Amino acid sequence: MKRVLISAFLIVSMLLPALAQEKGKEQKLQELEQLEQQVKQATIPDTPVSAAGDTLVAEAEDLLVAAAEHTPVTTAEDTLVAAAEDTLAVIMAEDEEIAVVVSDDADDTSTVRIGEIVTIKNTDDETIIRIGRKGVRVYDEGDSTEIDFVDKEYGKKERGRTGRHFYGHLGGIEIGYNNFSTATWLKNDAPIAGYLDLNTSKSINFNIVSPPASMGFTRHFGLVTALGISFNNYRFEGNNSITVDEGGIISPLFPADPVRYDKSKLATIYGILPVVLEVQIPVSRGSSINLGAGVIGAVKLGSYTKVVHYNNGKQKEKNHEDFNLNMLRYGVTVRAGYEMVQVYGTCYLSPMFEKGKGPELYPFEVGIAVTIND
Repeated sequence: MKRVLISAFLIVSMLLPALAQEKGKEQKLQELEQLEQQVKQATIPDTPVSAAGDTLVAEAEDLLVAAAEHTPVTTAEDTLVAAAEDTLAVIMAEDEEIAVVVSDDADDTSTVRIGEIVTIKNTDDETIIRIGRKGVRVYDEGDSTEIDFVDKEYGKKERGRTGRHFYGHLGGIEIGYNNFSTATWLKNDAPIAGYLDLNTSKSINFNIVSPPASMGFTRHFGLVTALGISFNNYRFEGNNSITVDEGGIISPLFPADPVRYDKSKLATIYGILPVVLEVQIPVSRGSSINLGAGVIGAVKLGSYTKVVHYNNGKQKEKNHEDFNLNMLRYGVTVRAGYEMVQVYGTCYLSPMFEKGKGPELYPFEVGIAVTIND
């Protein structure tokens, strides 16, 4: 009941006395259509205000007086009253016809626009009133009535309730572990060559992904894609690195005695393009659990090996070569999370090395992502 009174007061103050929260939808539309016909037949003058205008202003002033005399007004309501008064002044000062547009949208949503200044959107459980770039949202929260202030763009709370735009969760920073298997879908049909054994805890994957582009099929289901760069470090467990032998085949590289590698890794850099179908399951106002699955493509940007050893002091050696890595690769990716925090997994279905020029390995990675688009 409190939300109805607040909404009715705001709407009357903005020259829409017909939009009352307690009346049925059909009655509201009929009254608004009558108001539209009356407004279209007259132009508000600079000085004397028409009788209809006097009546509307008087009604707004009566509401202000009644609210001041009988109901304690909170800080938020004071702000709304001031906004209503400012809107009346602006609308009455305009020396042009005021266009009133009434539309009946999907999901039982009614929208009213007065010129380019005021927009009112009403549903069964909330009313959103916009004045220029700012607005207020009056809605029922259990047994109480709440008021939120919203910007011109769809705010987080508004998106979760009435927004029609789909926003995917993909862009951001991802960090995890990477490894490889000897067959697709993480199968190991054959043992991995000893010189390719990895120190899993130190084989780190790091991705930087741009803000995504989203295409919604519904408010909670759509397609999302983005561009990114993937850094993969494959940390070797043994005292070896890798090289390309005279026959053009990947083979192990061992240091000369008595040198022992303290660190040895293969690093790859790929540009990536994931395309994910995402479904969002609302769990609270404006928040959701997000589930996504799709495909991913990648193009190689660089690769090198790096070893660190101690021989007459600390020595670092880098070798920038191609290492017969496939220029292009593709795979599948899945992710799940709550709001901006996700877990992700990517499994590549194309081999890591060119066919016949290295062991048949299929890279994969798992980790945690923090999106920055929410």
